[in-house]
Amino acid sequence: MKADVQIEAQGALVEGKYQLLWNGPDQWREEIRFPGYTEEQVGEKGTVWIQRTTDFYPLRIYNLHSALGFGSGVAGAGAEPTGSLVQSSLTGTHKIEKVREVKKHDEKQTCVEYQNELKGASEICVNENTNTLVRGPSYVDKDVQPVGGGKVYPRLLSFLKDGSTVAKASITEITTPVQFPPGLFAAPTGASPQAGCMNPAPFRLVKKVAPAYPFIAKQQHAQGVVDLDVRIGADGAPKIGKVVGQADPDLARSAMHAVKDWHYEPATCGGKPVEVETVITVTYTMR
Repeated sequence: MKADVQIEAQGALVEGKYQLLWNGPDQWREEIRFPGYTEEQVGEKGTVWIQRTTDFYPLRIYNLHSALGFGSGVAGAGAEPTGSLVQSSLTGTHKIEKVREVKKHDEKQTCVEYQNELKGASEICVNENTNTLVRGPSYVDKDVQPVGGGKVYPRLLSFLKDGSTVAKASITEITTPVQFPPGLFAAPTGASPQAGCMNPAPFRLVKKVAPAYPFIAKQQHAQGVVDLDVRIGADGAPKIGKVVGQADPDLARSAMHAVKDWHYEPATCGGKPVEVETVITVTYTMR
């Protein structure tokens, strides 16, 4: 799969290229290229190599990955997606509260309201026309088309922040090659192997410490979000890397102090816990 991609940088959208070479769940290669930034991920059974031109996970690259992570082939309401790039957040540990049918943009959706371990309410919806998961208001998925094997994928995917597009992918090619050239899935030079897979079952927050609102920030009515580059370890402990997006330095320090005491049920590959890198957002709002 190839795509023309864009990410927001200093108020403008920067053009780049994306490519995914997939030879099954145990052999794949993903590449992202922008001016001044490249990223390569190569995976084989149980092992992943990641190489970036930065030593942290850039926020807009994370947003782009989120946009591209479209799930398809859902068997029915509340079921796990099959053949997708991401996993549904609904698992057997969640308590289903209600199933309802809604109509949005002239399309019928079946929505499942459920409660997680922290008693938080969430909802997951399925588009009955395309048999795909409906993502939240931060996502815009258009022109859903078949890609073979009973699966579908949009040709235009976007991630929005405060109503503005900050990451976008326009699919230019989805083909099935007869055979990949030898050496195409070789690990990037200098990259270290780590346990993982292309489509891990997602981590889940099981302990959250509410961040304190810094006194000075409160006095100054400072609000906004803090975005942290974080590795969720195989033991469920977060390892904070760098602040990749912030509204205020005092808020950033407060967010880092709180998140280090959070705890997760780790992501898994084939039932085995693995470390994954993500961006965690902490929001501060004056009420």
